[in-house]
Amino acid sequence: MRALLDDIELALTDLMQTGLATAGPDAVKRFTDLSRKAEAAGLHTGSVLLKTISEQLEHRAHRTEKSDIELTSAVCRLEHYITLCRERLTEDDIRLRWQEGGRT
Repeated sequence: MRALLDDIELALTDLMQTGLATAGPDAVKRFTDLSRKAEAAGLHTGSVLLKTISEQLEHRAHRTEKSDIELTSAVCRLEHYITLCRERLTEDDIRLRWQEGGRT
């Protein structure tokens, strides 16, 4: 799960560093693949957001007027989602360590 979250965060970082205007078919494929992986891992909200980003990047390439409001919103929501997932994983780790310590 952590590795998947790292991959998603890296994809977002790469997208922000290259810029929305230069994101091409490779970025669309990358976000589509990550969406499938997220769905398989049970990260349903993350999967929807990744799919939205992929679709918005694809549509952006075919529009003459560029409006990145939906795309930017999905990117921001996905970043917040990753943060929440990492917090949950940390809480689960703490709970497991506490339970293991309580048994001995």
